[in-house]
Amino acid sequence: MAGGDGEHRELLRLLVGPWVGKAIAAAAELGVADGLADGPRSAAELAEELNVRRGGLVRLLRMLASVGLVEEDQGRYSLTRTGALLASDHPASMRDLALLYDSPLYRVAWDGLAQQVRTGRQSFEAACGEDVHSYLSRRPQEARRFVAGTAAGAGFAENLAAAHDFSAVSRVVDVGGGDGAVLEAVLARHQHVIGVLLDRRGTLEPARERLLHFVAEGRCSLVEGDFLDGVPEGEVHILSRVLHNWDDARARRILANCRAAMPAGGGRVLVAERILPDGSHPWLSVAFDLHMMVMTGGAERTSAEYGALLRSAGLRPDRAAELPMEVSLLEAVPL
Repeated sequence: MAGGDGEHRELLRLLVGPWVGKAIAAAAELGVADGLADGPRSAAELAEELNVRRGGLVRLLRMLASVGLVEEDQGRYSLTRTGALLASDHPASMRDLALLYDSPLYRVAWDGLAQQVRTGRQSFEAACGEDVHSYLSRRPQEARRFVAGTAAGAGFAENLAAAHDFSAVSRVVDVGGGDGAVLEAVLARHQHVIGVLLDRRGTLEPARERLLHFVAEGRCSLVEGDFLDGVPEGEVHILSRVLHNWDDARARRILANCRAAMPAGGGRVLVAERILPDGSHPWLSVAFDLHMMVMTGGAERTSAEYGALLRSAGLRPDRAAELPMEVSLLEAVPL
C-alpha cells in the first residue's frame, strides 16, 4: 500500500484498529507499563523482568510507540502519560479496562454485530443464550472482572461529586453503583452525607472493599437487590452509566422506581451518561452506542430522548453539567 492515496491509507488505518487494541491488551496482560513505571528500560532489561522474548517485545513496543503509549530514546523505552494509565498501581489505572475490552465477553457480542443489524436479535443473547446480566450473575469471577473493568472507565467520579450541590442532602442512593467509586467520591467530599449502594449480589464485593471505612463509620450501607424491582429511599438517586444498559421500557421502570423512592417534598435523580448530540457523531459516544446495542440491547440517547424518557417516569430535566470523557450529568426533578 506504500504510495497509495489518502483514502486508502485512512481506511486501512481504521481497519487495523482492532490490532492496536490487541497490542494494548497484550501490553496490559504482560505488565509492560508496570515494568516501565520506575523509569526507562532497554528492551533487554524489560524482557528479562517480564520473562518474555526480547524480539517479540521490541516489536510490541514499536506498536505502542506508534500510538503514543511509550517513547523510545537511544534504545530505552519509557511511558508517556497516556501509557502510564496501563500501570496497575496508577491511581486512574485503565489496565483492567484494556483487558475487559479484549475479553471473550465483549468479543462474542461484537462478533454478532452484522447479524444483529440484519435481524434485530440482540447479539450477546443470541451467542450465549441469555442476557449479559443473567450470564454474569452465575459467574462471579467474570462478574468481578467486568466490574473492575467498567470501573476503570469511570474517570469522572470526582467530577460528579463536585458537579452537584449536596450541601442540603443527607441521604444519597447510588443505584447500580458497581464498585462504589462514585459513592466513595461523594462521601469523601461531603462529610455530612449518608450513602446507600444498591446492586446485585455478584457485583457487591468490590464495593464492599472500597467503602469499608465508610461502612465502619456508619455513613454507608450496601443493599443487595434489583433496581428493576425497586430502590431504597433517598433525597438523591445517582444513576451513573446505568440507563444506557437498558431499553426504553426498563430504563423507564428504573427511573419510575427512583421517583417512587423520593421523599414527599421531592428529590433529584442524577443521570450520568453520554448524551448523543443532534447532527454530529462524536466517535466515543457513538462507539459506546453500538457497544450497548450488541452487549445489552441498551443505547446511548440524545437530550430529547432522555427528556421524553424522564417525563414518562414522572420526572423532568432540570439542569446539566459536562463531565470528562464525553459524559454529561443530567439532573432531574419530579414533574
